[in-house]
Amino acid sequence: MNRRLGGLVGALTLVAVSTTTGCFARYSPCPGEGQRPDELASQDLVGTYHDAADRSVTLKSDGTFTTTGWPTDLEGAEGSPEQREGNGTWELTSTDSVDYPISLTFHAISGYWNSLEEGGSYGTGLYVDGSRRVPRLYEYRGDPDVCDLNRFKRSN
Repeated sequence: MNRRLGGLVGALTLVAVSTTTGCFARYSPCPGEGQRPDELASQDLVGTYHDAADRSVTLKSDGTFTTTGWPTDLEGAEGSPEQREGNGTWELTSTDSVDYPISLTFHAISGYWNSLEEGGSYGTGLYVDGSRRVPRLYEYRGDPDVCDLNRFKRSN
């Protein structure tokens, strides 16, 4: 009898904590969200990608990248996000990594920060789906449980 009561108390506690924090697991993917393509390699991702607002991310074969107008959600950044430029290094993470599938380490973001002057780095990443021939990059805007995706499609 005590074990049952303990199990019930544990389950109710989990529900209460999840309800308060909003941390429920999503059992189905967001509309438009896909799986990382099988056998995806870094060279499959090389190219320039644009989103609907014409912000861009260019992944180069030497492991560096440039951005224009992205990222947009930098607290304390100066100037217009549309004019913001960034650069750094990127890598395709292993399939068993809990990090972003495409890890981005910024070395400089105009109007925000420069690692040569300030040290450190700014890290973020992107998710990838589609196919090896036609990969598509995306990010979540805000809370992933809301399923608001920003997609980048390769233009070259």
